[in-house]
Amino acid sequence: MLYGPAARCLTAVAGPEDRPELLAAARYGAPGARGAALHHLAESRDPAVLDLVEAAVDGDSREIADAAVAAYRRMCGDDAVARARAWVRRTDALGTAAAETLACRGTAQDAGLVLGVLRDTVRSAGPTPRAHLPRRRRRTPRHRLRGPVLRHVYRETTSSRLRGRVACALASTDPTFATGFAVECLWDCEETTREIAAQHAETGDVRVAERLRRLAADPAEEVEVQTAVRNRIGPDLQV
Repeated sequence: MLYGPAARCLTAVAGPEDRPELLAAARYGAPGARGAALHHLAESRDPAVLDLVEAAVDGDSREIADAAVAAYRRMCGDDAVARARAWVRRTDALGTAAAETLACRGTAQDAGLVLGVLRDTVRSAGPTPRAHLPRRRRRTPRHRLRGPVLRHVYRETTSSRLRGRVACALASTDPTFATGFAVECLWDCEETTREIAAQHAETGDVRVAERLRRLAADPAEEVEVQTAVRNRIGPDLQV
């Protein structure tokens, strides 16, 4: 269902007097109307929407639960972050969305929660699930997110996408990244991972210097990677 476009249509025509009907639709409506109403209320940051999201996820409809989680993921206010702290230990999709919210928009107090969820996930399900968690944190303090868990996920995961996201997190949290995993990442199959590596790998390493030259000269390499390489190449590394 295209809940987002439907919600934008609601935004264009609905006024304050329509709020009771929208709340009723979000709680009791048919699937299409309910999903659209949830998205609309989330985008407008209605004070009742978080309770409605939780009720939808705890209901019997998988379709409505998915719509509710998708609506919550679109929220970026302090109210969404505050509720994420209550939801982060849930083991369903809403708990995953809450963990992602804290990882991206949390504060210093949330670093332990995010890292705890990641540790629990790795212990219980291996290093591949919740691939969105290890991202570059914007507000979470770097020193709290260093540690063996991200390095363990990088080493053990079979997902190239997750490996790239872990590399991004390590680049901003691990002081050894430039001389360690960044060198390895220069040969990664994912262009975004090679780009991160090109931005951070220690150029004093002869392997790095040679690899940067090759990446810069490769006509098949992605433009973003070559731009990152050329930003690193100095007089001693000219192609």
